[in-house]
Amino acid sequence: MKEKRVGLIWVLEEIHEDVAFVGIEEEGAVIKLDGAVGPIWGDENLRPGLDIGKLIPRISRQGFDPRTGDIDYAQVTKLKYFTCRNCDRINIPATIEQVRGTPELRVSSFPHIAGIVVVSPSTLTIQSSNSVFCGALFGHEKPDGMSINRLVPNFNKVLRILTDEDGIQLIDGIVIPEHSFRKASAFLALKEGRPDATSGFLRPDGLPAKHRDGSELKIDIQMRVVKSEKHRTVPEESEARRSHDLTSNDTGDKATAPQTEMVYALWITYSRHLHASRTNLGTASPLLSGSATPLHQPSPGQTPAHTPQEIQSDGDEPQKEESATSSLARQIKEAALTAAAKLTGSQPALETQKEQEPAAPLVKPARKKTIDDFVILEEMGQGAYGQVKLARYRNTGEKCVLKYVTKRRILVDTWTRDRRLGTVPLEIHVLDYLRRDGFKHPNIVEMEDFFEDETNYYIEMVPHGLPGMDLFDYIELRTNMDEQESRSIFVQVARAIHHLHTKAFVVHRDIKDENVILDGEGRIKLIDFGSAAYIKSGPFDVFVGTIGKYSNCESKRATEMLTLADYAAPEVLAGKPYCGKEQDVWALGILLYTIIYKENPFYSIDEIMDRDLRVPYIISDESIDLIRCMLNRDVSQRYDIDQVLAHPWCQGE
Repeated sequence: MKEKRVGLIWVLEEIHEDVAFVGIEEEGAVIKLDGAVGPIWGDENLRPGLDIGKLIPRISRQGFDPRTGDIDYAQVTKLKYFTCRNCDRINIPATIEQVRGTPELRVSSFPHIAGIVVVSPSTLTIQSSNSVFCGALFGHEKPDGMSINRLVPNFNKVLRILTDEDGIQLIDGIVIPEHSFRKASAFLALKEGRPDATSGFLRPDGLPAKHRDGSELKIDIQMRVVKSEKHRTVPEESEARRSHDLTSNDTGDKATAPQTEMVYALWITYSRHLHASRTNLGTASPLLSGSATPLHQPSPGQTPAHTPQEIQSDGDEPQKEESATSSLARQIKEAALTAAAKLTGSQPALETQKEQEPAAPLVKPARKKTIDDFVILEEMGQGAYGQVKLARYRNTGEKCVLKYVTKRRILVDTWTRDRRLGTVPLEIHVLDYLRRDGFKHPNIVEMEDFFEDETNYYIEMVPHGLPGMDLFDYIELRTNMDEQESRSIFVQVARAIHHLHTKAFVVHRDIKDENVILDGEGRIKLIDFGSAAYIKSGPFDVFVGTIGKYSNCESKRATEMLTLADYAAPEVLAGKPYCGKEQDVWALGILLYTIIYKENPFYSIDEIMDRDLRVPYIISDESIDLIRCMLNRDVSQRYDIDQVLAHPWCQGE
């Protein structure tokens, strides 16, 4: 939602729902199956003649045996939420309603469900939740006051493993990722000797959850520890009265005062293709990676990557031979191998190895890189997710640029998991992808390395220029920039985008003058891939680039940009899904206009949506034609990056 002078703009997103209709006769026999039978039950070839209990095992019935008899439609209407069982005997959360006046059931199921549940740290009871989300997933519309263990059995034990075995400190701002919860849950299963513990470890498919009807589901959890402000009722009385009678039972008028408390915010997700399919359990366990950062579903392009260092928090002692995280991973591995050996009747591999091989000499592990290895020289910039600083190595004096990416500010859906990198922000995954042979480009920043601690990721890059200057400042200084110089800068940026779109299949999604760095020779590099994504991940529903910026500078250009300087395309502002490449080209049009005219073409969202392009003067017909082609509001008619570079103005170098 965005407030404007004329009112409010609401951006609505369509939610997919699979719906099937099941006709039933006496004694629960199915006589009709229509609609999304395949997506819900996993078999398009299901035919009438089944008992309804085969499709919805726990549906309310009127027989002495609750599994037989006619459907109890009154109870179905009252309870509403049940689970269906698919062809792999996996339970699917669903909403069941009687079609008015007929012996027919409407069965609806969401392929993706996600929401937040807030839990008290002291009691693990649910303090707040979304009724639609909790009803659709767990079958409880109002779980507030319940123990979280009712929805996620053994949550308290899993949390204890994370704190005691994994060494996680539950302090304000820390994020415990899905990966860590899966790892701890697998370890708990092995520790308790459950029959399916080994398979659950080798091919993890989420955490066990409990539906209202008693069925087991699989989910994933990411937990953030946050401070929440609540209002406490207090007496509203004068200072004189308090000092006069401290023991008075008269509380006087009531007022509220803010009070902060720590809570656990659980981001709970369910995806049918991940949690309800035997065919998507993965080929290798990610639980041994020791990764300790938030996870998200893998993005396209995750082919084998360079192997990064084993990441370790700054808070860990370098002298320790084994961190708490690696210790837990080792324990899980040993337990899994032992369990697997029992199943196969062979000796545990670890024991065999110990018997056959002499003990290897203890080798002290290599020290991991930390921020203390650097001397910070100056701050170069600051953005929404962190800051950029010029630094040098303490031991060699070599200079580098460090981008601090604050973990607690990273959006939930911009984490990704890679077999080699572990679980990292998408920005790091894209930069690693772009530094491989065949994907490097002279006009795109190159990541040298990355490391992390409890608070930040640090992306290490080679300085460009020393001193380099961003295009925003360069335009300020070069008030008399000629057309040839403007063309040289713009074409370099366009070539970088062409490489991203046509070879790497990446969209930048935050092209602007501040993200273009020039050296002293006029060579540019495109930086800041914090909003980048793989094209195959689109279409995108949410714009994550620069919506606008404000400034209190006194310079002419900053004053002109005091109003909203927008790089978002009209279709994005209208709330439509967008594919990314068209947004990048629109932003290139804004960029070229800014290079030539030293100001933004639009001063407000209203102007972006429907105002004619203002042209202060014309330096050439070809330049303004290219700008118009890139700023075409009709997405189907807007230039693509090939057409941009083929335009006569770009060919005039």
